Amino acid sequence: MAHAAAQAPRLRFREPGRWPGSERATGMILIHNGTVIDGTGAEPRARTSLLIEGERIRWIGPADAAPARQQETTLVDATDKYVIPGLIDAHVHVSRNGREAVSELLKRDRDRLVLEGVESVRNILRSGTTAVRDVGTLHYIEMSLRWAIDAGHIPGPRMRTSGKFLAITGGHAFLTDGPEEFRKAAREQIRAGADTIKLMATGGAATPGQDVQASQMSADEIRAAVEAAHAMNRPVAAHCHGAEGIKNCLLAGVDSIEHGTFLDEETADLMLARGKSLVLTLAVANVDVSKLSATARADADRLMRVRGQLRERMRETVALARAKGVLVGAGTDAGGNPLAPHDFSMAGELETLVAYGFPPLEALTAATKNNARILRWEQELGTLEPGKLADLVILNADPVADISNVRQVSAVFKGGSQVTA
Repeated sequence: MAHAAAQAPRLRFREPGRWPGSERATGMILIHNGTVIDGTGAEPRARTSLLIEGERIRWIGPADAAPARQQETTLVDATDKYVIPGLIDAHVHVSRNGREAVSELLKRDRDRLVLEGVESVRNILRSGTTAVRDVGTLHYIEMSLRWAIDAGHIPGPRMRTSGKFLAITGGHAFLTDGPEEFRKAAREQIRAGADTIKLMATGGAATPGQDVQASQMSADEIRAAVEAAHAMNRPVAAHCHGAEGIKNCLLAGVDSIEHGTFLDEETADLMLARGKSLVLTLAVANVDVSKLSATARADADRLMRVRGQLRERMRETVALARAKGVLVGAGTDAGGNPLAPHDFSMAGELETLVAYGFPPLEALTAATKNNARILRWEQELGTLEPGKLADLVILNADPVADISNVRQVSAVFKGGSQVTA
């Protein structure tokens, strides 16, 4: 009698898909009875509730007027807690880990850098930063990370990207010379998927032997890159320390000035008149170097000396920008050099901004509402208002009483889903 052939066990493969908690939110969540700091600059509202439906905020109001809880509504008790918009970092470099020197990272293959980037974007999100703008990459790694995040394969913040940063030969980054080369290079970044074009208009502290105030790109080169970007509806961000470089960029139509260390009365007035913004990157002068590699520590020692010399000037810039009413955004420069790892860098940035004269509520507004505007996300992010995406952070302590309490993260929500990774 013939025996039936034994059946091989069926192999079960995991469906290509999503990390736990990344599924698109569909239910309702009531964050109940907390103190809401909505990011608009308004004073905190105690005993306030917030209803999330799917990915968006449906309602905000007094806790005792909250909509009747339905069976499918998840309740999050926020009593004695503080609810703020998800923080937005306007200046990061996710292809670099912020613990090692750039010279070390350049020796690595792309695959390893991508895997390190996966860790970086996860840490960014866990810390309460739910959106970032990457302003300069190695090997277009941030494009891959953005795709993986958007597809739900890995946890991470929403991302704006800029591709390679464009600089002159002998300058501070990717080498380009002359107006036509800059025009073409800007178009190449857009073709690669860039949301923003990043220019290196002056010298930089991270490059040994450079004068940070010296203008590097010519006015014609800046203008050519700006024209190419604006023709494709892309904003332009420019690394600038010196006043001359800032002025050249503003006159050429650059949208945001990054760092802006030597902002003066003339350039502040020009920035305000033209409706442009200043993204400060302050915290890299105040970090713990003990976690860095030996090579990075040597780089960091040099950088700390340079930034130490600039610290008082940076205080003056912060005061001037605030007094003039310039649109100020907050950036960490995380990954940009071996001084800023991707963890609670935004907390350090806000602490420094407050130490330099911003009230805590204004500092929070810089990292939420202002950054959303600078990154062209103001219709979706930056404030806690009905209709906007439910990107928010619940804190265990009051950040207005002490800005360092942004480190006291109880829960993070992105698009209505609680971050669990």
